[in-house]
Amino acid sequence: MPLRYFEVDVPTKHHDQPGQRIHIFVGLADDPLAARNAAHDAYDKARLLHQAGQEIPHEFVSGWGAQGLRPDWDLDWNKATAAPWVNPHGLFGTRRTF
Repeated sequence: MPLRYFEVDVPTKHHDQPGQRIHIFVGLADDPLAARNAAHDAYDKARLLHQAGQEIPHEFVSGWGAQGLRPDWDLDWNKATAAPWVNPHGLFGTRRTF
């Protein structure tokens, strides 16, 4: 099965900001579950690098990244959703596949 781009939307909360927001991850995966796992893995790696005072790469070997890491946000991975990413600049909202 070819890899496809997926978008993983993770609800977030911040103690100083009321309401709920979404942190979005985008990367290649076989299916929605693999996408959620890859996004979570990228987030965990980015947090560890941040805690160690190291630079967070644009993306990891997996092709997923967490460049916009907000260490003080609480991400609710239990409520994360994943779906094929739709290119907003493509013709008729076509999906990109490889």
